[in-house]
Amino acid sequence: MKILVFYLWLQFCWNCFAKLNTEWWTHTIIYEMIPCTFKDSDGDGTGDFKGITSKLDHFVDLGIETIHMTPMFETTARDMGYDITDYYKVDHGLGTMSDLEELISEMNKRNMKLLLDLVINHSGHKHEWFQKSIDRIDPYTDFYVWKDSKGFNNKTNKKIPPNRWVSKSVSFGSSGSGWEWNEKRKQFYFHQFLAEQPDFDLRNEIVKKELWKIIEFWLNKGVAGFRLDATPFFFEDKEFRDDDHSRQFNQPEVYEFIHEFRTYLDKYNQEHGGFERIFIAEAHSKAETVIKYYDREDYPITHFPYTFLLSYLGGPLKANRLIYCLSYWMTILPKGKVSAWMTQDHDGSRVGSRIVPEYGDIFTMISMMLPGTVGVYYGQEIAMIDGLVTKEQIKDFSGGGSRDPARLTMQWDDSINAGFSTNTTTTYLPANSDYFERNVEMQKIQPVSHYNLFKDLSTLRRTNTFRYGKFKNNVHFENIYILTRSYEGHVLTLIANLYRTSSFGVNLTEILRNHPDEIIIAAASVNSGYIKGSNIEHDSWEEFYMRPLASVVLESYQPHTENEESTSSPDF
Repeated sequence: MKILVFYLWLQFCWNCFAKLNTEWWTHTIIYEMIPCTFKDSDGDGTGDFKGITSKLDHFVDLGIETIHMTPMFETTARDMGYDITDYYKVDHGLGTMSDLEELISEMNKRNMKLLLDLVINHSGHKHEWFQKSIDRIDPYTDFYVWKDSKGFNNKTNKKIPPNRWVSKSVSFGSSGSGWEWNEKRKQFYFHQFLAEQPDFDLRNEIVKKELWKIIEFWLNKGVAGFRLDATPFFFEDKEFRDDDHSRQFNQPEVYEFIHEFRTYLDKYNQEHGGFERIFIAEAHSKAETVIKYYDREDYPITHFPYTFLLSYLGGPLKANRLIYCLSYWMTILPKGKVSAWMTQDHDGSRVGSRIVPEYGDIFTMISMMLPGTVGVYYGQEIAMIDGLVTKEQIKDFSGGGSRDPARLTMQWDDSINAGFSTNTTTTYLPANSDYFERNVEMQKIQPVSHYNLFKDLSTLRRTNTFRYGKFKNNVHFENIYILTRSYEGHVLTLIANLYRTSSFGVNLTEILRNHPDEIIIAAASVNSGYIKGSNIEHDSWEEFYMRPLASVVLESYQPHTENEESTSSPDF
């Protein structure tokens, strides 16, 4: 009996310990990187694990605790690692498994966490499972979506696909039929994306078990979770009806499938403790569809989906449009859930190229000041923009045009290849031609720079005002966007002048309630003309000068009443 009591006491203590760090993901900065373009350690022209390890103090300096790495598994590199040939091996171009384990170990020493990009909608066509599926070797025969031909077209001299489904993604654009004939098996297989990326049949219970083994393998290596790639495409209409292309994605079974895997993950967390491992959904869909990836009562799905609303916005941006997007999302967000804001990623143009360069700072400032988690794309800390890639240098030949201009090598300094690699012959992708003036080392020592602005914002995110403060946003004089975070009298106010050509005198007494004793610049865009830490003189409060496309964060302390609610929930 005493032994049983002691065991239960130990179990109770362990459970208490396991709950110590279960919400690290509710406020972290997630830094998305492409390992082959981040840092090359051995001079072969391709980024690698050791290169990332050598730059970990870069993240410490920026206050970044979480790295999201795009696929690093063994691959034929037809789609930048998203065509996986072995989920248990790493891409030899990035290094060895020992190199990756060293990276995770060094991250742990710095209290950092690693998220992997998990591709389970499809594998690469060279994967052993697909090759055995072609040969109808069990249990792999039905691992993928196979269908018979509907006949033969004498005009085209080709087999007729099972239906009219197309290979399509929001990033790639349409690339024709989603069906590819395999002469050896004498059937068509379905591919949502490239023909080299055959879709798994995720209704197959054996496939699900094999995928969970993969997840558990990497959890045991110490990763903190996974970004679930292309979640809306996990299932297609089981009856293969082709009267509507929407039958190819956003099927109800998607949520059921992730719920099943989340149940496994929660069990793993309970058994291993320490910190909570997480699932993130990548779902480029309408907001009301994306919102379904959040937990529903006792039905856990993902911990959160990425919120791409800001990455969809183009220019010229209007304050009312920005208010509408943010307010709508915050209104439909389930109570107590976390938003994860993205302004750019590896599938689209960088903000400064998508609109105009000045928007790089504006979007970074807005996303970093919003409640919840924020995802940033490598190089965002120095406001990198898209560059030129020649036809000979292109690696991505997607149907909608190459995405390589937004994937160029990280710009570390003004040495050869922007400090990415010592290779003088070739690199995985080139460096942007502006690296001599836009790089980490140069911006580090400049008092006013994108890099130091990022650091300022990261520091603000660690305050109680950001963690627990109320959130409001509104429009001032048509195109001045105002975002406010407040907690127990401490107020952080973001002001962004979205006018492209007009300066504007903002009346701070109309924006800041209860007239604070002083107003300090807490952060400022590079083009604003203001310096962090400077005090705004009282005689300029009624006409605070804002340059076109400039933004600042003001810090003030105002009288606080006990009945004032302090909450992380939105308040409009």
